Amino acid sequence: MKLLMAMLGAALLVLPGALQAQERDSQDYKKKGQDQPKKGEQMPQYQPGKEHQALKQWDGEWEFKSKCTMPGQETQEGQGTETIKTTLGGFWLEIEDKGTMMGKEWTGKGFMGFDPNKKQYCGVWLDSWMPFIARFEGEADSTGKVFTFKMMGEDPKSGKPMTDRMVFEWKDQDHRTLRFYTKDESGKEMMMSEIQYTRKPAMIK
Repeated sequence: MKLLMAMLGAALLVLPGALQAQERDSQDYKKKGQDQPKKGEQMPQYQPGKEHQALKQWDGEWEFKSKCTMPGQETQEGQGTETIKTTLGGFWLEIEDKGTMMGKEWTGKGFMGFDPNKKQYCGVWLDSWMPFIARFEGEADSTGKVFTFKMMGEDPKSGKPMTDRMVFEWKDQDHRTLRFYTKDESGKEMMMSEIQYTRKPAMIK
């Protein structure tokens, strides 16, 4: 299922790399004849940057309406709600969706943040339609209102890795659109779904 692959488990994805990096740093100290970090020394302290601040525009309670068009099928409509909050030290957005998609009940959870080493926004997504974790990474344009992501997941039909594209576009602080693009059998890109988000009336200032 290609619909709404995207964002949980970010810590599990990051931990192995962090441990490997720590081991490499330890070896570099030995090679250079430098002292090992003394016992009790603190790890580097990170602070949320401007990119993390840009993610706060997602915070709040949202309602959405969706349209999905799969090749050879009629357009399917859905609707639901989305709750987003900044968490884990201000580095991550925690996202939870509930609603109907293609006539079925659907829930999804994810995380989105910014990787200062890669200088890219990144995230993971899980939902009730698929037993796979979808990952995505991308960039914002100069206005900070258009976010384009490459999404990596698994094709449930073939079991092979697949890469799609998704684009968030902000109309104003209370309205945004998410569009998913995939490739047909000929390799031509096509828009697969579009989701319109509106901040709940009680949240609009």
